Amino acid sequence: MVWFLLALPHFAIPLWGPYRPPAASLFLLLWAGLACCAPTALRLRLSDDTGLRWKLLAFFLYGLLSAAFGYLELSRTRQLTLHLTTGDVGYLGIAGQRLFQLMLAMLAFEVVHLSRTPPVELMRWWLIGTAIAVALHVLAYLGSSDSLMQRAGVFTEPNLGGLYYLLSVFVAREYRRRGHGRAGLAFIWLAVAGIVMAGSSTAILLLALTLSLAHVLSANSTGLKVLRTLVTVGTVVSIGAVMYGTGSDFGIAEKLFEEEVTSKSFSRIDRLASIETAIDLFLQSPWLGHGLQTYGFLANDYLDGPLLNVYDDSFRRIPNNIYAELAAEMGIAGLLLFGGFMAALVRRITISLADNGRNLLGAVLAVLGYWLAFPTYSVVFVWAFFGLAMATLRAGPALQAEQPVSRRRAVRPASLATASSRTTPR
Repeated sequence: MVWFLLALPHFAIPLWGPYRPPAASLFLLLWAGLACCAPTALRLRLSDDTGLRWKLLAFFLYGLLSAAFGYLELSRTRQLTLHLTTGDVGYLGIAGQRLFQLMLAMLAFEVVHLSRTPPVELMRWWLIGTAIAVALHVLAYLGSSDSLMQRAGVFTEPNLGGLYYLLSVFVAREYRRRGHGRAGLAFIWLAVAGIVMAGSSTAILLLALTLSLAHVLSANSTGLKVLRTLVTVGTVVSIGAVMYGTGSDFGIAEKLFEEEVTSKSFSRIDRLASIETAIDLFLQSPWLGHGLQTYGFLANDYLDGPLLNVYDDSFRRIPNNIYAELAAEMGIAGLLLFGGFMAALVRRITISLADNGRNLLGAVLAVLGYWLAFPTYSVVFVWAFFGLAMATLRAGPALQAEQPVSRRRAVRPASLATASSRTTPR
C-alpha cells in the first residue's frame, strides 16, 4: 500500500519522458497476481457495505457491450482504422486499452477502499508521495527550458498534475483536521505549489471554488453559512480583480475570454469545438451512443474553422470533456450508469458524519468540475482517492483525533484519576 500510494503521481521521468505502464498501474497488476496466487497475503476486506461495487461492475459490463457495438458501427462505415501521420491506429486496440484502464481504476478503488490500513496512514503516504512529486517537479522546472515539460513535471501533461495536486490539498486538509496540524499545513502549501507549477487554470479556479464551498458547507448553522458565503464571495472577487489588474492571473483571463486563436486561448477554443462535435454525435445516437472510444475515429469528419487549418492528423482527437465523451460514445445509458455511481458516492459522503470538515465532499466536487476539461475518466489516482474517501467514512468521525497528540496525552480522564485514587494504598 505504501509503494502504491507513493507511485500514484508518477507518469513520467522529468526531462526524460513518459513510461508505460505508469508506476501505480504496474503495482496494481502485481497486486492482482498476488491475489490470485496467495490471497491470504493481502490484508483486504472482502465485504462491500457501500453498494458501489455492483454499480462499477454494471458500468464496466456496459463498456464491453459498447465496445462490441462500436466495432459493428465503425465496420459498417469502414472507419475501423484511423490513418495518422504517425501511423495507423486500429479501433480494437484503443477500445481494449480503455477497458484495461477501467479494470485498473476499479481495482484501485477496491484496493484502497477495502484496505485494513487506517485512513490517516493512507493519507500520510499519499501526501509523502505528493511531496516527492513536487520535489521532482521543481527539478523539471529548473532543468528544462520547455514550458510544457516544466508544467508537466512527473506527469505526461499539466492537466493531470493539476488534478492530482488539487486532490492533495483536500487530503492534506483532512490529514490536518485529524490531529496533524503542522504537517498537514506544510503538505497543503506543497500541493498548492504543485498547482502553481502545473499552471493549470482549471486547477486554480477549482481550488478557489471548492475550498470556498467546503468552508461554507462546514458551518454549523444557516446564519453562519450565509455569513461565510458573503465573506467568501467578496474575498474571491477582490483577489480576482487584483490578480487581473496586476497581470498576475497566470494567463487565466486570456485562456477564458480571448476570441482570437493564441497559444493560450487555443486550448479553450479546441475544447469547445471538441465538445460541440461530441454533442452532434450524441444527437445522432442519443440512447446508446456510437460505441466506446469511437469519438476519435469519427470526430475528424466534423473539423471546420481555424481548427481545420491547425490540425495535422498527427494525433487522435478526444473530447477533453468526460461528460461529452460519455454522451457521444455510450449515450444516455452510459451516462446513467456512470452517473449512478458518482451520485451514490456523493450521497454517502454528504450524509456521513465522518466528513465534518467537508474535505472529502470538496475533493469529489473538484473532480466532477475538473472532468469538464479533462482527457479521461480512468486515471488511477482519481479512483484511489475515491477509495480513500470511502475508507475514511468507514473509520468514522474524527473526534479525539482532532486534538493535538501532545494535548491528548497531557489530559488525564477524570474516571481514570478517580480509579487510581481508590486503588492507591494509604
